[in-house]
Amino acid sequence: MSLPCGCLSARRLVATLVLPCGLWAQPAAPGPVLQLPTYTVTGERELPPPERWLYARIPGFEVLSNASAAKTKDLLGEFQRFTHALNLVWPGLVPPSAAPASLILCGSGDKFGAFLPTASGSERAMASITLRSRDQAAIALDLQTTVLDLPTSEGPAPVVVDADGNADGSNLNPGIAVDAYRQLNREYIRYLLTGRESPAPAWFAEGLAQLFMAMDVTETTITLGKLADPNLRTEPMARGRAAPEEDRDFNAALATSVLIPMAEMLTVSTDSTEAKNPLGRVWAKQCYAFVHWGLYGDDGAHQKDFFIFLARLGSEPLSESLFEACFKADYREMLSTLRGYIQVTRHKVAGIKADKGQKIPEPPPVAVREATQAEVGRVVGDALLLAGHPAEARAVYVTAYRRGERDPALLAALGLAELAAGDRPRAQSLLQAALTGRTLRPRAGLELARLRLTDALAQPQADHGKLSAAQTSHAMEPLLAAPSQPTPPPESFELMADIWAHSATPPSATDLAAIEQGVRLFPRQTELVYRAAELRAHNGYPREAHGLVRLGLRLALDAPTRARFEKLLAALPPEPPAPAKP
Repeated sequence: MSLPCGCLSARRLVATLVLPCGLWAQPAAPGPVLQLPTYTVTGERELPPPERWLYARIPGFEVLSNASAAKTKDLLGEFQRFTHALNLVWPGLVPPSAAPASLILCGSGDKFGAFLPTASGSERAMASITLRSRDQAAIALDLQTTVLDLPTSEGPAPVVVDADGNADGSNLNPGIAVDAYRQLNREYIRYLLTGRESPAPAWFAEGLAQLFMAMDVTETTITLGKLADPNLRTEPMARGRAAPEEDRDFNAALATSVLIPMAEMLTVSTDSTEAKNPLGRVWAKQCYAFVHWGLYGDDGAHQKDFFIFLARLGSEPLSESLFEACFKADYREMLSTLRGYIQVTRHKVAGIKADKGQKIPEPPPVAVREATQAEVGRVVGDALLLAGHPAEARAVYVTAYRRGERDPALLAALGLAELAAGDRPRAQSLLQAALTGRTLRPRAGLELARLRLTDALAQPQADHGKLSAAQTSHAMEPLLAAPSQPTPPPESFELMADIWAHSATPPSATDLAAIEQGVRLFPRQTELVYRAAELRAHNGYPREAHGLVRLGLRLALDAPTRARFEKLLAALPPEPPAPAKP
């Protein structure tokens, strides 16, 4: 397959946004068999009827769907074609975590609303949402909604037609048509770009999502950047009611819209209503126009400046002076440029084409089965927790548990929920059982190790209030539990450093190297860098300590952090010379 230079530039851009990921863990011996807690029912004694969901796994996701099997397979098949095409065009755009995210397809029973952080206001008019914490993510998709209300302050003038198909000139809100397939693709791009240690700006994530949503995929070609005819409507006008607007390319969607100031467009946050609910908003299509202009406008003439701007935003705060230095235009001038670009686009098209006689490979078919109640409880509960509904999440976990489900992943989720609720003994029992079952959930191991360290520090068994070797090993075990764990959160490495700081047994070079793996995975975590440097300094590794301090000084963004590293540097012996090369 051939790849045009436009896509090569895009790959270079994405590489600046991708963080390393990998596996880190050591095997551990199984723990003891524990007596799991019981749950006494004080209210309603009968369990609700089990909810019927379908379960599937596709690369990067475990899927829960209460749509039909046919609808589920079709949507997931199209989604895999999209992700496959995306990987071919921009292979550097990889998931932010090694752990699979959850994808929840709400096709019946009005289930989607439960996953919204709020139940009222403008956020209610949504058809999809990405939910995340530092180490978990879920995408929920509403398959029942086909039209959403437009924001009252935005969008093109509505068109109302009478029974004869004539415009009546009223000013009713027609809403905007929802394409579930496009919405899923959009949320996927948002998931890729906003879940990293250094997330992409909201305007870039949205503009890129809009660009990829319009990607054209055939058996032999993948085309990126092509714009549809702004004068062409793909769906007929509705008769006797307000016709919903189509989610169209920026050149059509913004043809008669007033653009928002560039300063406002560039400073919208990832968690804002505009970013979470972009359908029908000028902001989303204006982001699309700007990204399209930067990557493909004037036959790619602006790519270099666009990449420089993005790269500098990674280390400098946004300002109009920075913008002008990159584009040789201030905000007002760029807004005028965008208006002209919307009216008359001069751009190139990028993509790939299969070799003669070949076709772009199809993804494998999707296997769908009935979900277990453990899977339903864990996936739904985790999504509710991510949406900020801890009581509802715990109730879902407990219901699955009361049905006799003992899957280690469910036990881990319930254990974390009990810990958040303040039930320490129950949490510890559940987390230990999850560890014994070798669950792939680093957060569970982190919290169990934290509980064990707290217990050990309450009764230290070595001199001077230090932990014995046995206590150190016991506290460390959950952090080294499974050979196939996804990348742990940075707090896991910080806790390792904390355990060794309280241990009477000095860490080995291998132990210290394990902590520094966290520095490589999370290079912007200055606290972790400091802890690693301190351990090296206190355990006879001055050369390594100097290197970590230099890294910390480069990363320090504020005076207190820098002063902390400088104090540690002053306490170090002179850096030994590097060993001579053989």
